[in-house]
Amino acid sequence: MQTATANVPSTPVTEYKTGSLTYSKKGLLILSLWLLWGDFAFQFFESIFARFMPIFLKELNASNTLIGIMTGSFAGLVNVLFLPMISQWCDNLRTPIGRRIPLLYVFAPLTVVTLIGVGFAPEMGQWLHSWAGGLLPSTMTAGTVTLGLLCVLVVSFHFFNMVLVNGYNWLVRDVVPLSVMSRFLAWFSIVGAISGTLFLWFVFPHLLEHRQVIFLGVGVFYIVAFFLMCMKVKEGEYPPPVQKSEQPGIARTFVTYFRECLQIRLYRHFFLTCLLMIAATTGANNFITLFARESLGLNMGQLGHVFAWTSAISVLFFYPTGWLCDRFSPMHIALISIILIIVSQLMAFLFVGSWLGFFIYSLAYALPAVAWGLCQRASSMKLFPAEKFGQFSGGLNVFGCGALIASNFLTGLLMDALRSDYRFAFLWAVVMALASIPSMLIVLREWHLHGGRGHYVPPLPS
Repeated sequence: MQTATANVPSTPVTEYKTGSLTYSKKGLLILSLWLLWGDFAFQFFESIFARFMPIFLKELNASNTLIGIMTGSFAGLVNVLFLPMISQWCDNLRTPIGRRIPLLYVFAPLTVVTLIGVGFAPEMGQWLHSWAGGLLPSTMTAGTVTLGLLCVLVVSFHFFNMVLVNGYNWLVRDVVPLSVMSRFLAWFSIVGAISGTLFLWFVFPHLLEHRQVIFLGVGVFYIVAFFLMCMKVKEGEYPPPVQKSEQPGIARTFVTYFRECLQIRLYRHFFLTCLLMIAATTGANNFITLFARESLGLNMGQLGHVFAWTSAISVLFFYPTGWLCDRFSPMHIALISIILIIVSQLMAFLFVGSWLGFFIYSLAYALPAVAWGLCQRASSMKLFPAEKFGQFSGGLNVFGCGALIASNFLTGLLMDALRSDYRFAFLWAVVMALASIPSMLIVLREWHLHGGRGHYVPPLPS
């Protein structure tokens, strides 16, 4: 087994270095502002799909199983099928403007077009049904055509967005110094929370009534803001890519990819922890939203305000969490956050039965959820080797998306079997988070064996 260069900064206090890039404090501030601007637009854009899609699909009379598949399983499937090759290709890409930014220029507009298409799907489905009515079976209604069209658009969105999200994360790893990474990610989370709060408070309550205008407006804003960020952020120089004597086939590429990702015990158990926590959080969240909407009877305005308050309160926790991650380690804070997630979800399962109870739960859940999201991202930035960061980060997404496929499908089946008793989504989260604790403890042990705080050297597969 090989080892990579230690992730320990050796530059003066007033100078920050990553790869061939060196920043003064002013330069680091300017970089931060542009990346944060891009993240603000990105989070505003993402909020539509994350919060609105379950309700939108329910309004179109989709089953719980279909909701689970379309909001999560499709995303997981496209990641599993395409991310291994894309991540390795991107690690080896060399262009005059870098290896990450070209992906953003290509895939940002494609992602926006598909999202706008989702916003206009009912109208397009109605038009398609009218235009092709004579060619369709008599049992195929306009609603069925709309759901079929949505499936195509959602799969396309998930593919383009998968490349976009990962390319953006890889860019952050390439241009941000590791010595300030956790605090930088904390500011990312703060800006994302502010963006999400503005969306949830001012936009979300009106999505059902003004769907087309909002989808179109958010898409245009996003593409302009994101392109501006890409023009201002500069990548450094990279060493030449490893030249392979022959191009392996698709099957061999997948085998090598997964073998390298799983070869080292530290990474293997970190993947497993993240996989289980994705099942505990993302797998449950869609149906927790429906619990509030369908079981508790909250309207769109109440839901938007609850989510907005939660997003706003979470801002208070981001920077202290980032400071703790840099002061101790993101892995230790991650373990604590998992335990707190278990406690908050169990309390919700047992006691939440009103608007006020759901509001209190949402605020109580915000702290551990914020901590886990930040710690998971900071841990991957610090654990994975820079030489193969795209591959290992992509591998984390691939395995996590396997959990997304399974958990969304299984929770959808569970909700249908329980006659839409969405309260059990909380219990699902408790079980999955409990299962992640042993693997997280192994991650901590292996991290210490490879040097621990201040001396960690990322192992490379042989």
